[in-house]
Amino acid sequence: MEILLLYLAVYADFSLFFLYNAIMNKCLNCGTESGGKFCPSCGQEMAINRLEVKTIFHEVTHGILHWENSILKTFRQLLFKPGITAKNYISGLRKSYVKPFSYFIFIQTVYVLIFHRMSEKYFAFVNFTVQQSENMKDKVEHMQHLVSANINYFNYVMPLSFALLFFLFFKKKYGVNYAESIAISFYWLGTTLVFGIILMLLSLISVKVWDARFFVNFVYLTFAILQFTHMPKFKGIIKSFLIIFLSYLIFILFVGGVLLVYVFVFGY
Repeated sequence: MEILLLYLAVYADFSLFFLYNAIMNKCLNCGTESGGKFCPSCGQEMAINRLEVKTIFHEVTHGILHWENSILKTFRQLLFKPGITAKNYISGLRKSYVKPFSYFIFIQTVYVLIFHRMSEKYFAFVNFTVQQSENMKDKVEHMQHLVSANINYFNYVMPLSFALLFFLFFKKKYGVNYAESIAISFYWLGTTLVFGIILMLLSLISVKVWDARFFVNFVYLTFAILQFTHMPKFKGIIKSFLIIFLSYLIFILFVGGVLLVYVFVFGY
């Protein structure tokens, strides 16, 4: 009987040993052994097959669809609940949202591509409605071309200045730091770029539509600030107006300063 029990124990040990080795795989990336689908150390899939065309196609389509769904979901949340979404993100509820900088840079890229195609028409309309001498007209057109060519850089000034003012206005009462203010700003200002894209496309019908962007942005940013702070409406609107106005003022002064330096250096 004892021999039989010893035999069964040895058999069970060998069975468990072979079963363990059959189940456990070694991660090709870091060498960790695991029986799961993903490595517990680095997160890579445990079963890695050779690359095939269908594998690449699946990864590309999955990545694009996943990214688009994430962008659209984040935009939808920011459109209707900008203050709540910002609060969720800075409080740690981040898995459901695209990161603020990624969100901004994606929309900024689309905005710049459309702006480069549409800006000439808008600038031509402005130049037509403002009386200028030929010499001044050439200089203005050159400056406008400079702005258009560098709008992808200039557009980062607005969220950074907005973030600074938001931080200064609300750091004591709401405890936000500058980094959190930057994240909030990239979310909200990225969303205003979507409004800009829509208005640029509508300007194909009438160029004057493009001028509505300031009003639309003011309404949205005021709504976002009020929802984030829960301030009394009158006080919240006043503070929102100051933050938005000063942000645009800093942006205009910065762009104007760059153009003045350009004129001084190159003597155009």
